Amino acid sequence: MDYRQPFHLTPNRVWRTYPGGMLLDRIEGKESPADSHLPEDWVGSATRALNPGDRPPHEGIGTAAGADRREVAIDALFGAAPEQVLGPEHVAEFGADPQLLVKLLDSSARLHIQAHPTEDWAKRHLGARNGKTEAWWVLEARVETPSVLLGFQRPPEPREWRRIIASQDLDAMLACFDPIPVSPGDVLLVKGGVPHAVGAGLLMVEVQEPTDYVVRCEYGRGGYDLPESACTMGLGIDRVLDLFDYTAYPAATVKDVFGPKSRTVAESPGGREEMLLGPPQTDRFEVRQVAVEGSLSLPLDGRFSIVIVLEGEGEIVGDGLALPVSTWSRVLLPAALGSVTVEGRLKAARCLPPLAKRRTTSHLPLGAYMPRKDLHT
Repeated sequence: MDYRQPFHLTPNRVWRTYPGGMLLDRIEGKESPADSHLPEDWVGSATRALNPGDRPPHEGIGTAAGADRREVAIDALFGAAPEQVLGPEHVAEFGADPQLLVKLLDSSARLHIQAHPTEDWAKRHLGARNGKTEAWWVLEARVETPSVLLGFQRPPEPREWRRIIASQDLDAMLACFDPIPVSPGDVLLVKGGVPHAVGAGLLMVEVQEPTDYVVRCEYGRGGYDLPESACTMGLGIDRVLDLFDYTAYPAATVKDVFGPKSRTVAESPGGREEMLLGPPQTDRFEVRQVAVEGSLSLPLDGRFSIVIVLEGEGEIVGDGLALPVSTWSRVLLPAALGSVTVEGRLKAARCLPPLAKRRTTSHLPLGAYMPRKDLHT
């Protein structure tokens, strides 16, 4: 297979406990768009979704197609030639694990109040390499006053937080937060440990570390009542209390604290690429915005990236091979590409894995850090 070409990524819907997905149906051109329990599209994913019940065993694994239109599973694509797809420095540190999960998420209801582990916490308590820092890029809202919960505005003491969760005192739980208004274009970084909930009626790009690790504070939402073990990753309440960030984040400061510190990484008369989230705010991934009215050569540094076209149309040309794109096209740019040019009139999200640091930690093969079945989101 020729890896020096852009790959088209096909829709890859994944079951979750919360409802949504009507806008994803519309994006896919379905005749009767409707909310269901398929509210997420895992874009170019090599991460398995370990859902309960009779779900497909490879749910979560996406597919890609090159110029010959032949489809191949993403984990097979990464595993067959990891240095060409992911990059030699990436593979030297992480193995064939992409260290990145990109989603389109469409919620019709507010998600559970929850928090994810930091990398350090995941190492100590789960024996895992990754936590689950994530980022939200709000694209559309189908409610009049869209909002999220992000960080405690009135943090409880850990002992009181334990009581609130154990007794499912939802009034007291919600009293710890203020709704944070959001609108299309907002970008927020949700670091491990920070309590949060995606609000109802939001379509977003979610970029994250490639795990399903989550501690849910609400046991019942979306028509599903989950046992405590499923909400605490099998660890129990007492062992997850130190996962939470108990810092007070006043509502008026949330967007300043968690919002992007943007900087331009490439610019020409025909377009610009802007870093929205990345070092030094986070070393878990990078989230960039590409805006083109003409032509722009993307800077390459030996990493792969995933591109989602948010509006407009044009072409992505990799080493001379052109892939036509339009709104909602999803594209994988392998590390082996020597040049990438975006042409046309469009705006896109470009998501990259972390930079390799040449750490001495050993790597495991693709899929080695898959969560247990009670860890699904």
